[in-house]
Amino acid sequence: MKIKAMFVAVALFAMASISQAQFNSGFTSCNISGVCFPLTSSCTGGEPLADGTMIKIYWDANNNGPDALDQQPVVGPEGNPGFGECNFNTFPINGYWNGVPGTFGMEQTFTISSHTPSPSLYYLVVDAPGIRWTSVVVTVPDNYSEPVLETPEEWSCAVTQLPCDEPNFIGIETLGGRDFVATHPYYQCLHFCAGVPTTICLGPLAADERPHVLLLPGCSPGTPGGVCDEQCPPTPLFEDPTGWTYNPSSASWCIVVLAGNDGCACLCLEFIESAENGSFDAVARDNSVELSWNTLAESNVARFDVSRKISGHESFSLVGSVEAVNTTSGSSYTYVDNDAVNGTSYEYMLTTINMDGSSEAWGMIVSATPSTDAAVITEYALHQNYPNPFNPSTNLVFDVVTENVVNLTVYNAMGQQVASLVNGTLGAGRHTISFDASNLTSGLYFYTVKVGNEFTATKKMLLVK
Repeated sequence: MKIKAMFVAVALFAMASISQAQFNSGFTSCNISGVCFPLTSSCTGGEPLADGTMIKIYWDANNNGPDALDQQPVVGPEGNPGFGECNFNTFPINGYWNGVPGTFGMEQTFTISSHTPSPSLYYLVVDAPGIRWTSVVVTVPDNYSEPVLETPEEWSCAVTQLPCDEPNFIGIETLGGRDFVATHPYYQCLHFCAGVPTTICLGPLAADERPHVLLLPGCSPGTPGGVCDEQCPPTPLFEDPTGWTYNPSSASWCIVVLAGNDGCACLCLEFIESAENGSFDAVARDNSVELSWNTLAESNVARFDVSRKISGHESFSLVGSVEAVNTTSGSSYTYVDNDAVNGTSYEYMLTTINMDGSSEAWGMIVSATPSTDAAVITEYALHQNYPNPFNPSTNLVFDVVTENVVNLTVYNAMGQQVASLVNGTLGAGRHTISFDASNLTSGLYFYTVKVGNEFTATKKMLLVK
């Protein structure tokens, strides 16, 4: 029994050592002395698998053992495989050694011609109703070898739920773009089939509306948003290394994933990114109003124009400008309107003026009423943190009308508490609390202030390390 073979790396990840080589190999489940390991219909015994049950050849693409990222070699035209193609990538159980049921051996040459990672690593997979047999990974040296897989230690068996008929495309509608998740993350339970490349798309979205998504194994009763499928086993997802990519034709952001097993994962859409605009806030002073804003990214921006109108009036008027810094990581800005009059309510808007003269309104309007004594707080308020995004610390600002019990708490995108910053009685006035996130990972966070039974508010902030 002589089988000639050459293997190719058809993989999602390239290994470090590349060479052009010839690999000749034959697989068998019986050794030359007639010792065999028949594959059976159950992990704990059962009848031998019938002749004709197909065996798949897989390349250990990332050199870490069998996983959902590994693929089979590509089969070329019959009788004349081209470069990077093989003549077959499956073969049957055939009772090859003296007719022993459930055993196999190759009856023809397996050939691939290509540049191949060295050493060549491969393994076998046999799917039968309700179970999956997977062999150990075998290193194939140059020239000829004949791996023998005749002991139970060379195989693992897992119970499966076959067939799996989940879709390989999942479309999530995000009408409203950035406003789709304006105040809370969005959760959805997704179902997957093991090893099936599945495309997840979110849209309609613009090219500058990039979604920030967490894909977490399982959907438990404790998941925020009420997402729950207790009957579905959790599955890890292996993401395409290119990550989320934009598809102009469908106006959507998409990613390809592979599931480690038939099961469920929870999609958490934290927020939809704005290409430039961040927060915008106004704080009343004595005969003045202090405006603060930030950007997430800037390029070719000349300045920011500040416009104002008296509340109830129809039109805005330009009151000042601030020169742009233009950094890819964004910047924070302030502008003080010293022409404001105490007791008058004002509304403010921002416009980005680009280097080419084009302009873009932020679409956000903030308001403030300066007073004789700006320290006198007349209404409860939670202001946007600054800076935002931040790394690693930021300031959280809130207003308290009268002395009361105050709780200020920070949560991650999954609704888990990560910090308790205030838990006690505070006096009336404006309070600024510093938050240090050195021990946290990058991502979206929420901060909530609760003042007695009178006031509760939540805002979001972005930690970028």
